Amino acid sequence: MRFSTEWIGHGPNASAEERATLCNLRIFLNDENACLHFDPDSKTTFDCITVPAVHLAEGLATDWWAIFGGRDREHSIAHHRTGFALPNLNFKCDGSKLEIKGSQLSSDNPSVRFWQTGVELVSRDVGESTLADFVERVVARLSSRKVSNSEVAARWSRVTRSRLEPDERSFCEAAGALGVDPYMISDPDARLIEDAGNLFSEEALVELLAGISKQSRHRAGRLLEWVRQAEKRPRSASRLPELADIAERIRHVVGCDSQERSWAAGYRAAQALRAEIAASPDERLTSTTAIARELGAVAFATTAAVPGILALVARADDDIHVHLRDHEADGWTLQSQNFAFARAIGDAVCFPDTSRSVVNELRDAERQAAGRAFAAEFLAPVQSVLDMADGGCDDYEIAKSFRVSPLLVEHQVENQHRIRQACASLSTR
Repeated sequence: MRFSTEWIGHGPNASAEERATLCNLRIFLNDENACLHFDPDSKTTFDCITVPAVHLAEGLATDWWAIFGGRDREHSIAHHRTGFALPNLNFKCDGSKLEIKGSQLSSDNPSVRFWQTGVELVSRDVGESTLADFVERVVARLSSRKVSNSEVAARWSRVTRSRLEPDERSFCEAAGALGVDPYMISDPDARLIEDAGNLFSEEALVELLAGISKQSRHRAGRLLEWVRQAEKRPRSASRLPELADIAERIRHVVGCDSQERSWAAGYRAAQALRAEIAASPDERLTSTTAIARELGAVAFATTAAVPGILALVARADDDIHVHLRDHEADGWTLQSQNFAFARAIGDAVCFPDTSRSVVNELRDAERQAAGRAFAAEFLAPVQSVLDMADGGCDDYEIAKSFRVSPLLVEHQVENQHRIRQACASLSTR
């Protein structure tokens, strides 16, 4: 992704900020020009849009922490049109990577059709650098044209200072996860971030708060109290004695490279863990008791339910503990409980250096995506699923055999090629 701004010296715009930043703008996605568009009125194709760059820059500066702190939320630059044409580009950050997705857009006012529909995946660092460079270019242009007291310059100055201070950066990203502006935050939201930060850190904190943002805020205190109470249980009820050593042995095969999605690590970790516990692809792991036993636990037990968390993963004295909420008490199925348990194990294996983390309802966040992929392949290995399908079994029969949902089976079949690709390196070790 890159921005090209060809400045125009003297625009007719009434606003000084707009006149100073009027430009021919091009935004490239995988080297394809997202600003390429067709004007139905003149029946002409143009390779750039002529707009004041200030509105897009101010929007990116204002949304900065929502873009990079939010999870499972897309941010469209179309919100920053302010009456001008912009292509339909959406940003979504999973924690370590930024996805930029373009889609077709047809507008009547102004009359324009954008065609670009590509997707580009970049590291978070590259994404931040690219967007920051564009905003700074606009701020510098305003300064060079003697436009003072601009909103974008003031906002970007605050964002820049926050990015340079680790503690403030962490707080701002946590606020973005919660869906609030860190510079206009309420006292209750600030206290929630502080309280949660006493238990969780880094990406685990962000994913916790992003999950809370989808729930009622007043439940957050109860959720954090549940975490504290869960860790007071007898250690034998949550300890998986052999998991830490297994995770250490397989950690070299788990990590993602810069071009991989986090689910790739989840698939690899599942196959590697099944190999470590000598579980053949056809072996069924159909209950939390059976899974816990494979990891050395003899007294594993679920704990009370709480809205917003499916499981808590914690490390203490080099041991891994999983506090799994009682799904059946909530009317959930045993399948759901097994899947949540497997997701928690996947989180522990894929992210071994985190003291605490949660399994929640987020889907595309880095940890949650890796855990979901792990759980699917751990509970219902794709090769066994395909073998049963080739033998004439339908999704419901296969799901019943592995005690998973038919939807999981369907996804395993759909994802068979990506699973094989992600796990190809295991066969060479």
